[in-house]
This record gives sequence, structure tokens and C-alpha cells, in this order.
Amino acid sequence: PYLCQNQQLVTMEFVTSLLLCFALQLPLPYLKVGYLTAPPADDPIAPHKHWERSQFILNHTELQQVNDSESAPVKVNALVEKAKRFIKVDVADIVSVSTCSDLTLPPGAGLCINTTHGPVFLVADTWESLDGWLDAIRLVYTIFARGKSDVLAGIVTG
Repeated sequence: PYLCQNQQLVTMEFVTSLLLCFALQLPLPYLKVGYLTAPPADDPIAPHKHWERSQFILNHTELQQVNDSESAPVKVNALVEKAKRFIKVDVADIVSVSTCSDLTLPPGAGLCINTTHGPVFLVADTWESLDGWLDAIRLVYTIFARGKSDVLAGIVTG
């Protein structure tokens, strides 16, 4: 038994059931977090100078660019700028994932994610970093394709 703040005794079973209850309401941990260079979400063939290095997260359902600033659209000269869109790839939409060396991409290790909506190109800082992204995305996709995403979610939350 354990003592709570109000000096009541509780059992380990109670604590475990309470943790499980709350765990179902919390977001799952990420399988991979790191930086990739990406084009603007609304212009995948933008010139290199418009590509930005930003953080990406991979969980059991999607690869998503992280919004570094949670700020609202900025007002400039009485005009409201359009809110920035971010890249998001649903695992269910992935057809294939591969490296790519293409002169149209900025310098670095190229990543091509072919989806049902068309290709998504990203660039890792190094080939070693790219290998980590490829392995993680392929793992998540393979588990998804076998219909075992819920099993992966259970393993991740432990």
C-alpha cells in the first residue's frame, strides 16, 4: 500500500488502474523526432531559398511538421496574412519511402515519400539521419499495412 497526499492508503492495483485511465486520454509518445528541411506546404516545388529546416515528429499514424510558433496570424498594414500551413503525411496514405538524389532538392540527404496524393520531398542533414527516418517510417508503415497499429500504440505506451 501507498500513502496519498491526504494520508489515505491506496493499493498498487488502484494506482495502476488510475494510470491506465489517464494514459488513454494522453497523446502517444513520438517514435521519432528530428529536423528535416522542407518546402512550404503550399509550394512543394519552391526554390531552395524558401525551404526551411524545421522539426518533424513521427507517431504511429502520421509524420508531421511541428509548428514552432503557436502565434495567431500576423496583422500587417491592416491586412491579415494567411496562417502558415505545415506538412503532414498520414501513414495510411504512404505508398513508398526512399532516398533520392535530385538537383531540384536543396543540398543534403534527400527523402521521397510517395503518397496517394503525390510525392513529398524532404531533406535530412546527413545520410545517417536520413537512415533513421527511413527505418522509422518503414517500420510504422509496415505495422500499419499489417493492421497492427493498435499493437504498436500499446507497445509505445508500455
